[in-house]
Amino acid sequence: MPMLRNWRRRCDAFKNFKFTLRKIRWVKRRKVLLSNPHSISFRAMFSFKLKTILFASMFILNTASGAPGVPLNFDGWVTDALAKLETGGITGGFHRQTAPLSRTEVAVIIRQAESRIQTGGVVPSEIDRKLLEKLKRAFSRELSGTTGQAMRFLPQLRATEQKIAPALEAAFHYTAGNLEDRLTPRLTLYSELETHNFESRPLDGKSAEQRLERWRGGYTFDFKRSYLQVNASHLNLLVGRDWTFWGASRHKTVGISDNSPPFDQIRLTAKLGKRFKGTAFTTQLDSTWYDDGEKRYLAKRYMSGHRLDYQHNDRLEIGVAEWVLYGGDAQTLDWKYANPFTFYYALQYNAKADDNVMFAFDAAIRPVDGLRFYGEWIIDDIQYESDSDDPHAVAWLLGLTWYPKQFDRHLEVHSEYARVNRWAYTHLVPDNQFTHFGYALGHPIGPDADTVRLSTSYQFTVSAEATVHAVLTRHGEGTIADRFYGEDFEALPFPTGTVARTLEIGGRFSYRPLDGCNLLLSYTLYQTHNSEHRSGEARRGQRLTFQMGYLL
Repeated sequence: MPMLRNWRRRCDAFKNFKFTLRKIRWVKRRKVLLSNPHSISFRAMFSFKLKTILFASMFILNTASGAPGVPLNFDGWVTDALAKLETGGITGGFHRQTAPLSRTEVAVIIRQAESRIQTGGVVPSEIDRKLLEKLKRAFSRELSGTTGQAMRFLPQLRATEQKIAPALEAAFHYTAGNLEDRLTPRLTLYSELETHNFESRPLDGKSAEQRLERWRGGYTFDFKRSYLQVNASHLNLLVGRDWTFWGASRHKTVGISDNSPPFDQIRLTAKLGKRFKGTAFTTQLDSTWYDDGEKRYLAKRYMSGHRLDYQHNDRLEIGVAEWVLYGGDAQTLDWKYANPFTFYYALQYNAKADDNVMFAFDAAIRPVDGLRFYGEWIIDDIQYESDSDDPHAVAWLLGLTWYPKQFDRHLEVHSEYARVNRWAYTHLVPDNQFTHFGYALGHPIGPDADTVRLSTSYQFTVSAEATVHAVLTRHGEGTIADRFYGEDFEALPFPTGTVARTLEIGGRFSYRPLDGCNLLLSYTLYQTHNSEHRSGEARRGQRLTFQMGYLL
């Protein structure tokens, strides 16, 4: 049971800490050898049975904050603060639908917000002004053009219903040289580590590889991010491990999100004037076993993607993206997909390949300051020929965020609905399944499911915030491992089969200062009808999560 706020944000290791359902005994995660794919299949099957019970808490606690965090920021307050200031019209807009942001990008946003305030273009509320001042203190080195090294440590005590244990997060950030704008370093080196001894959440699919080993005391040592970035005036190159998060939602997207472990990738980012931002990456995913009883091989898998963001003004942001996932026996990197200036669908169509090409469209609009509407639409497979007998495989998401002016921007009201259709994220070729190390690359609800989330937050100070939330999730019997074999899809309802319905109501308090004591307290009540897709079976309970650390 996912027991932690967003935080997998950017702590894919936080996911290992979040599952503590009462009366459920977890099968401990064991090392899986490449020569034994069947044990992985069993574990994946076991995880599917538990998925409907566990998801809602994961969604609430895993999405309390926004997109992956900025380097050296473990608890996510920077991303949350920027999202609030952008919604309130303070920043003048930035490309927030492609994440994570670098520290240099945050410094540029801060400087832009300060300029708008000084020229009278915007009048911030008291809480927004204090948030901006907090950001200026946190990024004082970047704002002054200072380069060099910085280190941060967050020793913690984490508690679930099952146990209490210490944990540690640490990061190293090094910059050298400056470009002409004096904000952008020529070279950036970043590495982020997390260690803890909590269990992993169940897998969405299969993997032939093991990502983490248990060390002494059951602790894992996870280098969540570790990369070298070289910057030029309008282009930067990143080589190493980092998140990729594309979409308009400030929580989990239906496209490429941080639900899976981060990618070891090569990524190019280009700034094309003030309105356009282009991003392209290529990565090798985990290997999977293919075994149909007649043929058996270890599939090597790769993924490439490119995206273009367009900011019409500070009130409208639009993004379009395309990515392709491909794999097979003795598959190597396909250089035609590594080219960011091509169209993947046309390439695979010309080659008569059956690679997994997907398209994404997302947009956000702020009709007035303090109110933001956003949406996402993912096309996994869509039938444009009238005689096609295949179903549409799509996912979509709609949401809004509102900071009422009557409460001086302290109060936030948020609502979001996400839906992933029955055959979205699946593929007829198992090698091209939309997973990485067994976890879905998209929204954590997976296929054949939808969820609606309502929440209200109140920011007492720039560091203290309380939230109450309710989440209703429906899971059909479809899984990411399913394949379409010609079923009468028009006769199938949504979701399909015996639908598990989970309602969660909870609250959370967080205290996230620049340094010193860091605190998270969360309490949730949950109830599931048709648990494990068994008609009439109900499950209910409560969960308490506590985390305390000290930022150094």
